Parts: sequence; structure tokens; C-alpha cells
Amino acid sequence: MGTTTAPPKNSEAGLRLRRERSVREALATLRLEGLAPTKQVLALADEYIAGRLAAKELTAAVRRLHKKS
Repeated sequence: MGTTTAPPKNSEAGLRLRRERSVREALATLRLEGLAPTKQVLALADEYIAGRLAAKELTAAVRRLHKKS
């Protein structure tokens, strides 16, 4: 019987998967509400997924973008 193994939760791969899942869920919520993310927000999301931005930094950056609108 074969088994599948998930990456450990605290490994870089595991953390990246969790960040990707969080972004997918957030974008799905936007789309359910009839909204679409801007190119800038998608770029910030990519930075977050890559681990170059923390969640708080992503949130603050998105808020700054929308205050300018």
C-alpha cells in the first residue's frame, strides 16, 4: 500500500504551501464578492508566497494601495 507524505509543517516547502493556500482562499473570496485583485495586489501576493513579505506586511501594503484610490 502506497502512502503519500506531506512536507513537514515548518519546512520551507510546507510554509510556502500554506501561504499559497491562504492566497488562493483570499482571492476566491474576492471573486465570490464580484471583485478582482489588481496587478499590484497579485504581485504582493507573489512576494508573500515566496516568503519575502510577512502576512502583516502584505496586509499593510494592500491597505496602502487602496487608500490611494
